[in-house]
Amino acid sequence: MRKIKMLPTGGNSHRRHCLSALIILLLAAASLSQAQPSRYAESYYNRGNELLKQGDLDGAIADYDAAITAYPQWAFAYKMRGSARYNKGDLDGSIADYTRAIELDPHLALAHYNRGKARRDKGDLDGSIADYTTAIKINPRLSPAYNNRGNARRDKGELDGAMADLDIAVRLDPHNALVYNNRGLLRRAKGDLQGAIADYDRAIEINPRLAEAYSNRGNALQDKGDLGRSIADYESAIKIDPSFAKAYGNRGLARLSQGDMAAAEKDFDACLRLDPRLKRLLEEQIEQTKRRLGARH
Repeated sequence: MRKIKMLPTGGNSHRRHCLSALIILLLAAASLSQAQPSRYAESYYNRGNELLKQGDLDGAIADYDAAITAYPQWAFAYKMRGSARYNKGDLDGSIADYTRAIELDPHLALAHYNRGKARRDKGDLDGSIADYTTAIKINPRLSPAYNNRGNARRDKGELDGAMADLDIAVRLDPHNALVYNNRGLLRRAKGDLQGAIADYDRAIEINPRLAEAYSNRGNALQDKGDLGRSIADYESAIKIDPSFAKAYGNRGLARLSQGDMAAAEKDFDACLRLDPRLKRLLEEQIEQTKRRLGARH
């Protein structure tokens, strides 16, 4: 059966697939041992961490500003302000902060790792891969760096290198559903549908609320021609996350393949209502599906 390109989720929407601010904070818990900032600087830094955990990004940035003013050589303060700026969508500001943190402490693995995330978001795959590679050299057990480098390599078309990275990520963190989801994306890209489905199965077993894994498994099942099961997976994804635009689009493609045009149109409308940016890609996939169906007759 000819493979139809659908709307994958997980690999590029990687903010969900990266360390959360809270986990970054936990990994940075030893920050005060790096240098000897004043208690004044420490108080702002610590409050900034608490505000970041609470989602008050502007407040966190203001406190990190104060900590940096009081102690300009504090690499961790730059790194954490970079995380707050990243979460605000200020990629250039976050990269500048991570770069300054690295200048102050070149062995700060998480600064390299976080800059890699920001660079990938800007489309700088080579810079992203270089940063993840440095983070791995500093901390060879940093599973998220392998995961993210694998995703970046997949985006570049370096599928074998990506697979090697994701295999290591799975070994280092075998209970991380997102890593299995990402390896499933890669296996599908390599044409290994059964392997992809097995990875999505494992991701769902670990986290039954991971909507992306259901949608991606639905894509692999649709590639195999199992439209009934694929639609069931898209419905599970939508039930978990009713705002999941790609799941509606993919269900629409499956319904179109079944010949249910009316239901398909409703799904396409819902998809574009939720995310109008998908319009061009969805239209291409609808045309591809129609051509495939026409070739059967």
